[in-house]
Amino acid sequence: MTALSGARYFAAAMANEIVPGVYEVSFRFVHAWVIADDGLTMVDTGLPKRAQVLMRTVQDLRRQPTDVRTIIVTHHHTDHMGNLAAIKNRTGARVIAHAADVPVITGDRPHPGPRKEGFVNKLLGATMGRVGAAEAVSTTVDQQVEDGEELAVGNGLRVVHTPGHTPGHISLLMPSRRLLFAGDAVANLMGLRESPALFTQDIEQARQSIRKLAELEFDTACFGHGRVLRGEANLRFRRLVERLSR
Repeated sequence: MTALSGARYFAAAMANEIVPGVYEVSFRFVHAWVIADDGLTMVDTGLPKRAQVLMRTVQDLRRQPTDVRTIIVTHHHTDHMGNLAAIKNRTGARVIAHAADVPVITGDRPHPGPRKEGFVNKLLGATMGRVGAAEAVSTTVDQQVEDGEELAVGNGLRVVHTPGHTPGHISLLMPSRRLLFAGDAVANLMGLRESPALFTQDIEQARQSIRKLAELEFDTACFGHGRVLRGEANLRFRRLVERLSR
């Protein structure tokens, strides 16, 4: 793992090379990713008002802003698309997302906010929903993708529709590196687990998506929240499926 001038980033953010050409950018509790090949592709953009963190990663890779050609949004939550508009405006990159999440990303549909069943969820949901709505900055989406599409990134990046956390949540499989970007379909916080129910729109659908990911072949898994899993990561997903089935 190679740190890229991590001490220079504020808010404890830093970029690490996970496998050749794939870099993790951490924003305290959430991660974005940069794939470097002929151009640069960002997978998610982290917390709002942190665009300079991602642009410093571009600088550390000795690239220019115009080298950022694509931004892939795994889902519409604010901690994943917080800098989307700012990065798009600065770089001219095309934005890719699943059709089901596009209306929220573009601002044509209000951000649904956290689930509100139960007193605690209602209390947290009211507060966090206001914060998310206030910080979310909508932007246009240039390409809508569906399950199974292959993008010309990193010798082929396959879109895996993994709904549940949001209707249009996608994960991304990079067969050439045997690497999975799981987004928030799964979290690796104190062990591999489901994403919190508070932020998951359809829990049963989310579990079906975890089963779908467990059928794929990958050695390394990258998450929106939690540490990277290295070495037969798909087996850990299959064990999670077994736990959820009990």
